[in-house]
Amino acid sequence: MLEAIRERAQGWIARIILGLIAVAFALWGIDWYFQGGGKEPAVATVGTSEISQREFFEALKQQREALGLRDKAPAELDKALRQQVVDQLIDVQLLTQASKDAGFAVSQEQLNAYLAGIELFQENGQFSQARLDAFLKSRGWSQQKLLQMVQQDLLLRQLQFAYGEGALASNTGTTQLAKLLSQQREVNEVIYDSKAFINLIKIDDQAVAQAYEAKKQDYAVPAQVRVQYLVLSQDTIKGQIQVGEAAARQAYEANKARYQQPESRRASHILIQAGQDAQAKAAAKAKAEKVLQEIKAKPARFAELAKQYSDDPGSAAQGGNLGSFTRDMMVKPFADAAFQMKVGEISGLVESPFGYHIIRLDGISGGSVAPYETVRGAIIQELRDQEAARRFAELAERFSNLVYEQPDSLQPAAREFKLKVEESGWISAGRAEPAILNNPRLMEALFASDSLNKKQNTEAIEVAPNTLVAARVLEHRPASTRPLAEIAPAIRLKLQVETAKKKAVEAGQQALQAAQNGRDPSGLSAPMNLSRMRPLNLPPVSVRAIFKADAAKLPAWVGVETTDGYRLYRINRVSEGEVPPEQLKQMRRDLQRLVAQTEMRAYLDGLKQRFKVEINQASLSEKTE
Repeated sequence: MLEAIRERAQGWIARIILGLIAVAFALWGIDWYFQGGGKEPAVATVGTSEISQREFFEALKQQREALGLRDKAPAELDKALRQQVVDQLIDVQLLTQASKDAGFAVSQEQLNAYLAGIELFQENGQFSQARLDAFLKSRGWSQQKLLQMVQQDLLLRQLQFAYGEGALASNTGTTQLAKLLSQQREVNEVIYDSKAFINLIKIDDQAVAQAYEAKKQDYAVPAQVRVQYLVLSQDTIKGQIQVGEAAARQAYEANKARYQQPESRRASHILIQAGQDAQAKAAAKAKAEKVLQEIKAKPARFAELAKQYSDDPGSAAQGGNLGSFTRDMMVKPFADAAFQMKVGEISGLVESPFGYHIIRLDGISGGSVAPYETVRGAIIQELRDQEAARRFAELAERFSNLVYEQPDSLQPAAREFKLKVEESGWISAGRAEPAILNNPRLMEALFASDSLNKKQNTEAIEVAPNTLVAARVLEHRPASTRPLAEIAPAIRLKLQVETAKKKAVEAGQQALQAAQNGRDPSGLSAPMNLSRMRPLNLPPVSVRAIFKADAAKLPAWVGVETTDGYRLYRINRVSEGEVPPEQLKQMRRDLQRLVAQTEMRAYLDGLKQRFKVEINQASLSEKTE
């Protein structure tokens, strides 16, 4: 089953499930996923599990960055984004609990085989423990955590597999849909463009003034400031730190145990699965004994017999090859046997929870300390991080005191800490560039009376982890409303466009009524043949209207309001199109995709009824961020 899942890992239903997995693993790190998060207030509860505020806000931050929302999003968008994020987190929790309750499981051997098949962890086509260790070290993960993450991933992919394979789309339904999509209609078009009327529209000053007063709130300008600021961050300090070769080598010698590579072994096996009852186990053991005798008679046939007899779908096709593994990657009985064998040796029967194994040891590697050259870069980076953290902790208090003790200028702090005083353009609360200034606490400080009236430094404010900003106001613009004289031309043009469109729609509707009474309009285009699959360049609203129109009696007329005015169509002829067999197959797959997505959504809705879901809406608000 896992092989089928692996093949479908990039499939269409993955958009639902694997996207949710990404939320759990990518947005805030794997520790949350396996430890249940911290003890912060919960934004939601799913059954007995909680989703904390920390998890929610980290996920929200990552979603904003993915969407390129560097500034504060409009209120409606921000509200929708917050709800979307918490819904995604809830869906992940629901699917996780459901997969466990349904009895989905991933065996240790299947997990090992999957991990060994990841190209990132391979060298010359074989699993490389060194590559895996380097990957884990770069992210600060343990191997056990990675195995747990992959196991959880595969559990949810089993749900993906189950729903993807269960989706059905009948041949009859697909054929009917194909007929609708391929049907062609020949039409002529007349466009009543609002641009043709705009120069005929005159808007007087009184109308402009009335429109201004009616929407005066739209022309409000928030209070703005232009500021100087200093940034003291751990990253800035790290850029000033140089780590010598002697210090790096000394750290390596003092911590050699950290760079010990665990011994790994390469092996092949044949698995004969055993049932739960005594009779099934006895039958499996007898079969395994028979296979073992065949191998002893002709050891060179091991790979051939693995393909023939092994019940492990992950390795049977490769002649039983499991690749490389460390002791902790295998169940204890298997590991104990493999790590006592000599290269080329074939074991007797080894019983594990999965059945009976026949193991051939193919190689031994590792068990040595990684050479200095291979870990030098990581050591230097770690030493720089450590020294930067130490210096930042020392300097942060002095920086905070200095900008407070000398409130009329940032220059003393800039000189002492070798920082550059930066200047911003005009910024306002929630709208600041660069983004580092767009911090609620910093904005509150900048618009405080001492900052505005006395032009004094703000306190040093932590705007991000290990990042302090102090700022002072250079200029201030109070909140205001843009004067009518400034925006009158824009209002006049807006009213002209709106009125011109009304005129275009009226003209089009009159032409439609005349056409239905037998008087064809002037300006008909050349005939166009279109289908739902080939809509040409017509607006979607026009295509929908054309194919919704009753074509029992031809010619038929239909009109539709568009963004640029109004469009009138005469339908002359209807013909049935043909869909090639390959395209018909693709349509059926698309229908299966739609059915699967609908079923998955219904399944999640059902889980919400089964596992009690509660959302604390107050904890989602901006005030708690």
